[in-house]
Amino acid sequence: MKVDMKLGLKDVPGSLLWALEPISLHGGNIVSVLHSRNGKDPVSVQIGFRVKDQKSLDLIKKDMKKHTIHLTEILVEGRKYYSKKTLSIIFIGHIIDKDVLETIDRINEAGLVSSIDVLMPSPEEKSSVMLNIDVDNGNIKRLNKTILGICKEKQFLLIRSL
Repeated sequence: MKVDMKLGLKDVPGSLLWALEPISLHGGNIVSVLHSRNGKDPVSVQIGFRVKDQKSLDLIKKDMKKHTIHLTEILVEGRKYYSKKTLSIIFIGHIIDKDVLETIDRINEAGLVSSIDVLMPSPEEKSSVMLNIDVDNGNIKRLNKTILGICKEKQFLLIRSL
């Protein structure tokens, strides 16, 4: 079966090789790689390959997720199989004091926190945390519900990207 994947990779040495490894590991035959470097992170990469069956594709997808490779879309035989977005949000409040790891774990049940930036002026003041969250289009409502629940429970101010 013919598969086309769209990825967003960090612009660091070895990231393309790291992304291609699961395809090779699970019997994929790479047909094309289009690497579009525009000076911004993430770098857009489109990979065309063939796999023998659905199980191989599922294993490739699972390994990419495990290695936190930013997978945005999969087309199988020209039809959309998987589509994902990256949402950016900012929490403002006593984020660190209110168990930031537990907050991330809850978000990861509906999506995947792919990056986090923290600004903490002092332990007594409110901090701000910007999260980039990868989410399958089918889980956006669930993710939003989780985020709103966290904000209500932990008294965080929420700022969403447009």
